[in-house]
Amino acid sequence: MTNTTRRAVMKAAFLGSLTVATVMAAMPGSAEAVTLADIQGRGTVKIGVLTGAPPMGMIDERGNPSGYDVDVANQIGQYMGLPVELVPLTPPARIPALQTGQVDFLVATLAPTGERAKSVMFTSPYSAFNMVIVSGPNAKFENLDQLKGKRVAVNRGSSQETALRRANVEGLEIVVFEDDSTSAQALVAGQVDATALPSTVAQGLLRQAPQAGLQIGFTFFRQGNSMAVQPGDFELLQYLNTSIYLMKVSGELDKIAVKWTGDPLPPTLPAF
Repeated sequence: MTNTTRRAVMKAAFLGSLTVATVMAAMPGSAEAVTLADIQGRGTVKIGVLTGAPPMGMIDERGNPSGYDVDVANQIGQYMGLPVELVPLTPPARIPALQTGQVDFLVATLAPTGERAKSVMFTSPYSAFNMVIVSGPNAKFENLDQLKGKRVAVNRGSSQETALRRANVEGLEIVVFEDDSTSAQALVAGQVDATALPSTVAQGLLRQAPQAGLQIGFTFFRQGNSMAVQPGDFELLQYLNTSIYLMKVSGELDKIAVKWTGDPLPPTLPAF
C-alpha cells in the first residue's frame, strides 16, 4: 500500500467514523459532544504540540512550531485530509489546553502516567527516548546514589520530576523550571549540578553548547510518549491508534525520528 493510498484509506475511515459518531450523538444517553464530528464540521484540526524541548518541539527562527511532534501532527492532518492548526504549548500547559478545548488532541511528547490518566486518555506510544542525567564538566554522575546532596533541575510536572521524587535520594534537591530548555540553561549557567533530560534533548544540548563541557551520565528510565485526547473521545482515540500503527509499519515514524534525532525508533516501543 502506497502512502497516498494509505492516507486515502485513513481519510475514508475518518469520514466513516464521523457518520457513526453523529448517529451515536443523537441517541438518548450518549455523549453530548463527539470530537471527530466537531473536527470535520470545523474543517481544521487543532493539535497541541510541545515547545521548549528541542528537537521534539521548539519554535524556529521564523517563529513557527517545529520539531518531531510537529512533523507527526502534520502527518495525522494529512491522514485526516484536513488543514492542521498547530497550537504551541509549554509542558505545564499541555493537559489544561486539552481540557479547556483549545486543542482537539495532543501530540506533545507526553508520557502516560497514572496521575495524568485521571484527566486524559492516552494512545499507544508514537515515540520513546531514554531519560538521562546531564552534568557539567567537573563531575559525571553514574548512578542515583551519586546525586546525594546535589541540585538537579527538572521541568515542572514532567515524568523525570516524578521519577526523581519517587527515588527519594537522600539530600537531593530538585529544582523545578518551566521546560527542558530553561532547566538546561540553569546547568550551563552553573545554577545546578545536573539536569534530567530526554536523551534527544541532551544530545542536542551538547552539540549546541560544546564549550560548556557538559556530560551525559546514566539513564534512569525509558519514556514512551503518547498522544492524548479528552476522556470519552473513543472514536478519536481509535483513529489515532490506527494512524500510529500505519505510520509505524509504513516507515513514516522512522523517517521523522531519523530526521530529528539521527536514529530510527527503538525496535519495540513501550506499550500498554
